[in-house]
Amino acid sequence: MEHHERELIESAVESNFELKKLYAQHQELDMKLKKIGKQPFLTAHEQAEERRLKQLKLRGVEKMLKLVTS
Repeated sequence: MEHHERELIESAVESNFELKKLYAQHQELDMKLKKIGKQPFLTAHEQAEERRLKQLKLRGVEKMLKLVTS
């Protein structure tokens, strides 16, 4: 997520419950991805999980931007 997108979302989070929920999920996914990224080697299962988390995070960002810009 780009800096200006993050600022836009953060400014609207408190006034929109759905956006707040999506942003919390986004932060949780980000923490999980950082934890996975610290590992020196990933198993095939861990690589698949990393891809899944990245896809969920991207879908969440798209939903948040749609809520903010509509």
